[in-house]
Amino acid sequence: APYCGLLFRHAGWPLCIQEKIVIQLASIDWQILKPGDFYLQVVPSLKKPPRIVLKCLAKDKHNVDEVVIPEVSYTSIFTLEWLSTFNGERMGIALENCLLTTDEKIFRVPWDKVVNPEFINKPKIIENTLVNGVCMSPVTQENLRSDLE
Repeated sequence: APYCGLLFRHAGWPLCIQEKIVIQLASIDWQILKPGDFYLQVVPSLKKPPRIVLKCLAKDKHNVDEVVIPEVSYTSIFTLEWLSTFNGERMGIALENCLLTTDEKIFRVPWDKVVNPEFINKPKIIENTLVNGVCMSPVTQENLRSDLE
């Protein structure tokens, strides 16, 4: 809803940013994790739909903690508030960097960079509304003409 009417610079956001994958389909080598790092992974389940888990370095720094993200949180994962709340509910070093991957590399990216997508343009009309989950923006002759061009 907060991005209603905006055109993302990276069409795959939030699942990917350019060629960097945000939600992993496989585990990342735990030895790459540093305190404060985490990554998100889709994990299959035998009797339930796949779920999203957050993985981070355990307190002993030799294992990985795996926290299942409740489905009710899925709509708010990509916000600063979500990670802040998550950090407030756990003990230890606050998580701040999300690991993103490509075929060859792993990138340590601050969460605030992941959750604040870039846009190609910002529309002049601010009066967009959300109706039944669909973005409805007023159409003016000027907008219609520019869309046709």
